[in-house]
This record gives sequence, structure tokens and C-alpha cells, in this order.
Amino acid sequence: MLILKPGKRSFFIFIIFLLLSTEGKVFSQTKTIQGFVYGNIYRDPIDSVQVYSNSGNKTVTDKNGAYLINIQGKNDSIWFRFLNKDTKKFSVDTISNPRDFEVRIYLPDYYKFDHELPTVTVNNKNYHEDSLQLRKDYANIFNRQKPWQAVGNSVGVSSNGGVGVDLDAIINLFRFGYNHRQEVYQKFALNVEQEKYIDHRFNKELIEKLIGLYDKERDEYMKKYRPTYTQLSAMNDTQLAEYIHLTYKKYLKEKQKSDIISNIIISPDSTSTQ
Repeated sequence: MLILKPGKRSFFIFIIFLLLSTEGKVFSQTKTIQGFVYGNIYRDPIDSVQVYSNSGNKTVTDKNGAYLINIQGKNDSIWFRFLNKDTKKFSVDTISNPRDFEVRIYLPDYYKFDHELPTVTVNNKNYHEDSLQLRKDYANIFNRQKPWQAVGNSVGVSSNGGVGVDLDAIINLFRFGYNHRQEVYQKFALNVEQEKYIDHRFNKELIEKLIGLYDKERDEYMKKYRPTYTQLSAMNDTQLAEYIHLTYKKYLKEKQKSDIISNIIISPDSTSTQ
């Protein structure tokens, strides 16, 4: 057992206190910034974006566009690099929410994301992943075949040269009530998927940015000129923007006409017969 004299004991305690206070100071200065990197106004996650800090740390966004990077105190700053181009530096002391610092990278027209896959949003954080998970969970509904197709696919040649038939497929051919319900489920699931696809691309944020409508007027416009799934799936981003501008002009004309009609007052005298 180590026994220290009074003078040495005080010095030893001072050294321990100094080490602990230094360690606590360093720990308090070491923090993290985390969030997501999205592309354009559609909130599509961008992976492989490099994230740097002035203090020398580095990380890369994952497939969900998520990142987490260590920083050293409020005087540190971070920036992002994509396709060999850097964003401006963001000072840590100006980041109000270090747990959800969202950055958007506006890409040129030739680097647009593919919107051909109709997807469903279960939550807003990962649009495409939610759609794939939904189709996986309900594969029996999305991938359902018509009864006569299932019977055709169930017929095969066995190893001994005979013909093999799936009896369940034949039985299902005559289960009319069951088949009807399955068709209804499939149509409903596909309809939900298509509606969510429209919600994802024809969204409030896009309308506000392109034509400057907000609140009640924005909602009225979106309800009246909401495109169908067939229309929207045939549009790329540029065509969608053109569609919004054209329908916005129609919206303004109809609104002006409605305002004029509502301001016309017919007095009782003007309708009376002479």
C-alpha cells in the first residue's frame, strides 16, 4: 500500500484533479453533428457525399443520405463535397439542431433521379426503402396471379416423365369469393402505392417553390390540378414543372373569372318587367 506524506499527498491530489478537469474539458468539446443530405426538392437521399470538419474529421453519407461526424467545440465547422464540388462551410455555432442538420444539394438537369419506380411513403425519412419493404411484406398481394395463370404455371413435367399439377392452384380456380377478395386487395394496394407516388412528387413544398402559392390557395390548386398516376409517371422533373406552371395559369384565370362573377350584383329593378 502506497503511503504519501502530507506535502506529496496534496501534490498527488492536485495532479489527479488536473487530469480529470482536462479530460472533462476535452470531452465537453467533442460533439457530433448528424443529419441527412438530400437531392433537389424531392428529398431523395444522396449517398457517397463526403463530409469534412475543420478539425480534421471525415465521414461519408450512407444509402439513406445519413451522416454523423465528430466536431471539436463551437469554433469548428463542417462542409460537404459531392462530385468534386464543395459546399460552403457551416460554422458549428450557427447550427441550431446538431442532431438533424439537413443539407440539400441541387443537381443539374442531367443528374436527375429516376422516378419510374412507383413507391409508397410509410414515413418521410426513406421513401424508396419504405416502398420496397411494403412490397416485401405484401408480396402475396402485389405479385398475385389470376387463377388461370396460376394453373398454367403449376403444370410441369416430373422426373419420371409424368405431368405434375399443383392441386391447390386448381382448387383456387373455383374459389370465386376468395379470388374476388384477393383482386380487391390487390387493386387497393396498387391504388395506395400510386397515390403515395403522386404525394411524393406533387407536394406542397414543390408548389410553394415553383409558383408561390401557400396555405388555402395552395391546397385549392393542388386539389383541382392533382395529376393522375398515369400522367405523372410519364413526366420527368422538367415536364412536371411545366405542367405546374401551365395549370397555375388556368387556376389564375378561373379564379379571376370567379371573382368577377361573385362581384356582379343584380338589383331587383333590373329584373322587373316594364
